[in-house]
Amino acid sequence: MKRSRIAHVLFALAAVLIAPCWLSVANSAASPAATSAITLDGAGANSIAPFFEKVFYDYEQLHAKVTVNYSPAGSSVGIKDIQENTVDFGDSEIPMSASALAAAKGGTVLQVPVELGGVAISYNVPGAPNGLHLDGPTLAAIFDGAITNWDSPVIAKVSGVSNLPKLAIVPVHRADSSGPGWDLDQYLIATSLNWKLKIGTSKPSTSWPLPDLGEGEQLNTGVATFIKATPGAIGYVSFGYASKAGFTNAALENGSGAYVLPSSYTIGQAGAQATHLSATNFSIIDESGPSTYPLANFSWTLLYKKQANAAKSAALDKLFHYVVTTGQQQAKSLGYSPLPANVAQLAKTTLAELQS
Repeated sequence: MKRSRIAHVLFALAAVLIAPCWLSVANSAASPAATSAITLDGAGANSIAPFFEKVFYDYEQLHAKVTVNYSPAGSSVGIKDIQENTVDFGDSEIPMSASALAAAKGGTVLQVPVELGGVAISYNVPGAPNGLHLDGPTLAAIFDGAITNWDSPVIAKVSGVSNLPKLAIVPVHRADSSGPGWDLDQYLIATSLNWKLKIGTSKPSTSWPLPDLGEGEQLNTGVATFIKATPGAIGYVSFGYASKAGFTNAALENGSGAYVLPSSYTIGQAGAQATHLSATNFSIIDESGPSTYPLANFSWTLLYKKQANAAKSAALDKLFHYVVTTGQQQAKSLGYSPLPANVAQLAKTTLAELQS
């Protein structure tokens, strides 16, 4: 039976019991002489790694001659690798821009929504409850250095918790380009005037806008490892990783003024509002609703419309149809939410454009 192979991408995961950094589902069941054996190589978003690992493994149990390798080195790597045409598919939490698409060497790139997830604001504060209420202005003041201790009266007022320890706040951000960083930046821009003034723009960025404040770590795994090891730390990490690590997470104020914790259900409530989703209309940040988590996102798989190899084209089509249909059954148990029906249909319609 084929098993998943795991190789490290930048950080060891043992400390936080988080999904591995290199996913590869092995090809031991396929004969080397089998001419119909197919290997599909991908790279991209780190946040989707636990979902892809499980779904790709399940797919290979059903398709003995298909091998899927995925390197979760970050969205920026997924975009670069697909631009250079060195992988069969990429993945990014933020769809490719017009300029990024124009730089693709293999022609038109299809962008397929494959996963619905969220970004947790996780903290390591001894004695602090799970679900600490934080609004945009308070969170912005934490990440821009205006609030420096957990016993701040500002935090006490918004959270309703007045006995937090006199402990230095250690904000941690992604040192690499990331979708979770874009999501949090967008949320802070939408909710805090001071944040916009501090960063000098109203346009969110995949590169963290204040890299010299706090600590920078690579990938979700690096941020999660730092939070786990550092009393006083607070950072943003994919909910799938935060859930597996058993982190305490903030309940964030959403567009309706409700404070909501991340969960498969509340992330799904945000995704349900994406009634006109496209690669240019993709943000579901700070949406309204009594149970809507305000830091949710879709992940997008990147494929060339015109495939040079007919066998690979067919294999990619079958694989990602499985991902956006049967594979969605794994979402809840891994800290994600199943794709809404309209988004799954968009994915299938986009996949129908594959050519060879």
